[in-house]
Amino acid sequence: MKIVNCKRICLIAGLIYGGMNIHAQYLRTSYFMEGTSYRLQMNPGLQPTRGYFNFPVIGSLNVAASSNVLGTNDIIDILDSKEDLFTNDKLYNRLKPDNRLNVNFNTDILSFGWYKGKGFWSVNVGLRTDIGASLTKSMFEYMRNIDGFNIEEGGVHSYELGNQRVNINAYAEVGLGYSRPITDRLTIGGRVKALLGVAHAEMEVERFDVDLEMPDMANVDPENLRPEDWYGSQYAYNVKANVTTSFSGGGLGFNENQQIDGFDFDGGIGIAGLGFGVDLGASYKLLDNLTLSAAVLDLGFINWKKSETTVASVEKSAQETIDENNYNQFLSSDFLNLERFNLTQDEEAAASYKTRLSSTVLVAGEYTFFNNKLGVGAMYSARFVEPKTLNELTLSLAYRPKNWFNIAASYSPVQANGKSFGVALKLGPLFVGTDYMYLGGNSNSVNGFIGISFPLGKKKTESI
Repeated sequence: MKIVNCKRICLIAGLIYGGMNIHAQYLRTSYFMEGTSYRLQMNPGLQPTRGYFNFPVIGSLNVAASSNVLGTNDIIDILDSKEDLFTNDKLYNRLKPDNRLNVNFNTDILSFGWYKGKGFWSVNVGLRTDIGASLTKSMFEYMRNIDGFNIEEGGVHSYELGNQRVNINAYAEVGLGYSRPITDRLTIGGRVKALLGVAHAEMEVERFDVDLEMPDMANVDPENLRPEDWYGSQYAYNVKANVTTSFSGGGLGFNENQQIDGFDFDGGIGIAGLGFGVDLGASYKLLDNLTLSAAVLDLGFINWKKSETTVASVEKSAQETIDENNYNQFLSSDFLNLERFNLTQDEEAAASYKTRLSSTVLVAGEYTFFNNKLGVGAMYSARFVEPKTLNELTLSLAYRPKNWFNIAASYSPVQANGKSFGVALKLGPLFVGTDYMYLGGNSNSVNGFIGISFPLGKKKTESI
């Protein structure tokens, strides 16, 4: 099946990746909740109070998104306005020269853990997706003008539309973890992961300079600009860009001139790459009531197969006269129209290649009260995603009187601009939480986690 419209390309990609580099790949609010198994995702050196079995698929489901520009209020305003995306003044005025978005989707299809002697074993089979995008404000200005919005005069208008990038990584992981106390104060742990690459796509527009001759505004209506009004205008461009996709059973589609004309999707999802990853963690009880911990997550890579990889690239300067034959190519109002770049198939560049995982480093400390039932903690995390590393400081308060009942509140000021806080609750088998509770503030980050977990085996004992 061949899809020509690039918006549909993104829609299909979203369906492939689970309905969807989001900062909160893991729920940081759960880190100090000893009654939950989910904190093992952030530090394999931590141990839960007993073994567990998570309900398949929805037993450990996390979705999150963050942006350096748009907040929850902005998105609601845009949806309520019912305006075109590019003619929306509220959106346009909020934009920065460099606008970044990160999205993440995680779920464990199967996960469980158990105590064996002094050690704790865990197994998981999961799906992971990371999306990162960086778009410049100049691209929005260009799209507004070709749509006839905000044009005040004719003549030649120049645009510098480079430094655009979109990166998508989707893979499955099969992990085996083990943690063990080394002394009565020190516990270390690790997890090894076999990675199965599902899909990778990357678009980079390094340079895209455009000189566009505007219509004579004395003879046209800017609010009802027609394609014919552009005919005869000169369009000069200087572009350097490339697109790479690795996907079993699909990829970029090309016409008889070897130019991109869509995306081939045959309906099957297979393995497009293989890789390896590792998580490392430790916790140390410095004092009876003070515990320090640290972890490094997702150290690893995926090697994408040459046979499943398609590449298109361009490095060209040209001048065109706009007419009915090329209007949709160069002046299409489809923001994601790849045809405007004149990308052509690059068979020589289609080779096997590696992509690294979006690694995370975190350090934390907790002080406890009332025989470990109440804990006050702080955690710093840095996630190395594209296009820019995301940092966060999380302050947390956890109350854990019983294994079946834990509750926590947190405050993570960096990504949300200090306009939201986190909450998490474990009640029997059900666990729900968010690091960014929306309470009317214009938070730049949102996430949500749901888990259903059942106890497995004996409780952790003091002798362990």
